[in-house]
Amino acid sequence: MDEYVKNSYFYLGFPAAFTFFYYSPSKPHSKLWIALRLLPPTLTAARRRRILRRRDPICFEFLLSQMEPRQISCDQKLPSLSASHQWFIAQNLESHTQIFYTLGNQQNYYHCRINELRGRRIRACFHGWVVLSNHPDTVLWSLWNPLTSKLIRLPPLIHKAKHSHECCLSAPPDDQGSVLLLTTIEVPTIVFCRLDTTRKKFKWIQMSYAKQLQSISGVDDCFLVTPTCCNGKVYAMTTGPYYCFVIHVDIVVEGKDVVINLLPFVEIPATSYNRCPSHNSFDTIRAFLKGSYMELFCVAVCFNDETRIGNVYLFKLDVTSMTWEEMVDLKDAIFFIELGSDYSACYYNSTVDSELEGYVHILGESGKVMYSFHAKDKTMSISSMPCTVLESQASAWAMLECRLEVDHVESKLEEKDNDTELVVRPVKGDNIEFDITTGESQSHLLNIPVHILETIMELCVGIEYIRFRATSKLCYLATSLVNKTTLSRLQMYSLVSPWLVVLDNYQGIVTLIDPIRSDRYYIKVPQKLKGDYQIYCSKYGWLLMYQLCGPMVFFNPFSNDIRELPPAPYLQTFCFSAPPTSADCMVVGFTSYPKWYVVYHIVSRDSAWRKFHLDFDGDGPSSYYFPTFSGRDVYALCENKGLDVFIDMLKDDDSWETFVDKAPKHSCRSPAQYFLSICGQHQLLVVVGKFGESVEVFKANEYTEEWEKTNGLGKHMIFISDTSCICLDAKLPEMENKIYFPRLLCNGGTKIVFYSLETCRYHTFDDRNIRESFGADLFGTKLHCYPHTWIEPSWS
Repeated sequence: MDEYVKNSYFYLGFPAAFTFFYYSPSKPHSKLWIALRLLPPTLTAARRRRILRRRDPICFEFLLSQMEPRQISCDQKLPSLSASHQWFIAQNLESHTQIFYTLGNQQNYYHCRINELRGRRIRACFHGWVVLSNHPDTVLWSLWNPLTSKLIRLPPLIHKAKHSHECCLSAPPDDQGSVLLLTTIEVPTIVFCRLDTTRKKFKWIQMSYAKQLQSISGVDDCFLVTPTCCNGKVYAMTTGPYYCFVIHVDIVVEGKDVVINLLPFVEIPATSYNRCPSHNSFDTIRAFLKGSYMELFCVAVCFNDETRIGNVYLFKLDVTSMTWEEMVDLKDAIFFIELGSDYSACYYNSTVDSELEGYVHILGESGKVMYSFHAKDKTMSISSMPCTVLESQASAWAMLECRLEVDHVESKLEEKDNDTELVVRPVKGDNIEFDITTGESQSHLLNIPVHILETIMELCVGIEYIRFRATSKLCYLATSLVNKTTLSRLQMYSLVSPWLVVLDNYQGIVTLIDPIRSDRYYIKVPQKLKGDYQIYCSKYGWLLMYQLCGPMVFFNPFSNDIRELPPAPYLQTFCFSAPPTSADCMVVGFTSYPKWYVVYHIVSRDSAWRKFHLDFDGDGPSSYYFPTFSGRDVYALCENKGLDVFIDMLKDDDSWETFVDKAPKHSCRSPAQYFLSICGQHQLLVVVGKFGESVEVFKANEYTEEWEKTNGLGKHMIFISDTSCICLDAKLPEMENKIYFPRLLCNGGTKIVFYSLETCRYHTFDDRNIRESFGADLFGTKLHCYPHTWIEPSWS
């Protein structure tokens, strides 16, 4: 490692040499770093890192990439953990070893054998205390304070039957009203132990809440789950077929007695329809209740299938109005949800680690895969766990919620630093003024009349327009977000491929991403389309959109044209045959509720929807996927990955048949995803492994009625998403024989990820140049959770 790189680490709080010197392999930023060095020397390393990451992300990533992970062994006690990072714990319950580790670019590891954790499993964290139970019996429970190493042992909990418990500590153990409470979904009982330190012995007490909860909910078979504490009170959620509520577990300590009553508190929040895939496609939704000081959160994790996480919803309770508000930003806080083992837990903390903040991190796949949901961007990324953690064969994971002692010192310093920052003067040079306190720069070259700026911006298009608009407040005021000039110039710009379209109804913006240049374009969502709209199909430059309990519409984001269709029944999947401006446009939808129907509508002729019943004699599919027109016929993928064809939809009959009756034999070892597309007269099936580790293309053989594997697409290209799968002729040689995913490279801005059938690897474009492969799977990529699909640019 070069000496100047080493020296820079000290300034950023990394273990290295003493003095500061800056070097960047891409370009020098001397003025920036002069300004950075003029910051008060009392600033903490964490603050410096946040400033550097905001002002120069290239330098930040470069410095961190030079760091080698530190692995330190310790024994018997908690190691000295840096307060500059968020620490996680992986436990090997068989060898009684633990690994304390960090995530992100700077990874550190401590291999430990802590006495207090020997034979014990971490169950939760409350008030700086860690709740432990012995493994695998969950008979012996204890409380451990990682900062003081104090261990409180509780008497054995004798079970008549083995139960899986969830726990909550109502208050710190030194509080006379502190109670450790256990719930289970096997029986409607609460088991609790009062932690009265004045008493010589503790004891467990079991209480049935079946009658109380039945009187509140009006239903049987209702249980309490995910207990948590907030503002000195304990809350839990109910789980049952018809009743979803947050219950206040009212604990009253009267002398030696503990009285517990259940009180209805607030309904569990409802998830929004405006995400992708749609609400109805989620097989399972698991909700977690989490309290922190005065705040109460609810995190809903949605699964597309048994193991694949599709979305996350994050809510915070407004105690004034008693309503749940969906959070748009976590700022400097994080959630960590452990789904990697037979026991699930939710952790929350405000962190000084800027790489992790703003995320809900979910550990799945037996501790091998981390799903990271960014609350502000509404993106979901996947990454593999660090090799050191994987090699430890851990079977339980947790996150430290307790604040390390050094944090209090640093937070006081930061308060003083904030006061000091206010009096720091700007750094000037070469007609540029840099304000240290805000991190903004203003160039005197922009001190020109607004009407001249407007003229300049009329000549900008696409990403040039967006970047120039973000240069200063003056440029921002010089024009609206998107004007007619921008749209007219877009018509002549980058028509070589479909674009990724993302519908963000929270901010009222449609984002278009060019897969070649990685440019972004922003268009305002029309007022008529604001609400919980979902994208169901995309073709010919039009989006077919549907709002739950609302209208179905065609929307062209390029021409801003909206065409509303007659009220439609509930449908699961849709497709259409031609642009809605065509006389031949037909919309076809499928539904299995209350029984199987095909519903269709000819846009230019019908005033209402028509339908015909599908009689499968009890042997029909549970759903159809990716219905696609080929001439007048509609092909649809069954859930068993066979293929059905509905012949000549313009005829008023119900003629359909099975084209291929079963899925192809593929090499994917994980649960696969299937995408159907039409290429000319051929039906293509793309099979993708759960994490993209396998990608194969098959073609339907109408004579053998089987799927046949094909090794290439020739001069064609395929764009896949959860709602559409488009196969087109490639207009550039660089784009042919590739499959494009609606995924972006993490830390790569807006670079679209594609799979090359020639190299069998994943790549991105750097303008029109194909970059070196970044891997053989989709780890290190992220997916938009807002409704999104591919769209072919069309202004007609």
